[in-house]
Amino acid sequence: MRIACPSCAAEYEVPERLLAGGARKLRCSRCAAEFALPAPAAPDPPPPAEEPPPAVVAAAPPPVAAFEPPPAPPVPERTPITEDDLADPSERLVRAWVLSVAAVVVAGLALVVFRAEVVAAWPPAARLFTALGLA
Repeated sequence: MRIACPSCAAEYEVPERLLAGGARKLRCSRCAAEFALPAPAAPDPPPPAEEPPPAVVAAAPPPVAAFEPPPAPPVPERTPITEDDLADPSERLVRAWVLSVAAVVVAGLALVVFRAEVVAAWPPAARLFTALGLA
């Protein structure tokens, strides 16, 4: 809300939330004059409401057929059990570890064999190969 001092005409922008709560005295920071909060202007009356259009009467809905439940989904065929399914879980875990270790060893050998290409592609790798004595 914009408020003007009646003595010196200084204008202030005051948020509405600070002025809520009824009558209070205000003090001008320029001339130190005290004055009462001006009464808020009456809000504009709401515009007259327009009459809604007349309701359209819909025709009666067609009769509903008796409820029929949807057909049951087809049962999937069972797959036969294989030897891998019957294998001991610890045996599969050992296979997974062996394959993982083999992959790491192959990757390490590839780094050693192709170390010139690795250093050309990523120069900081030269410090690693020097530290390992492979320079």
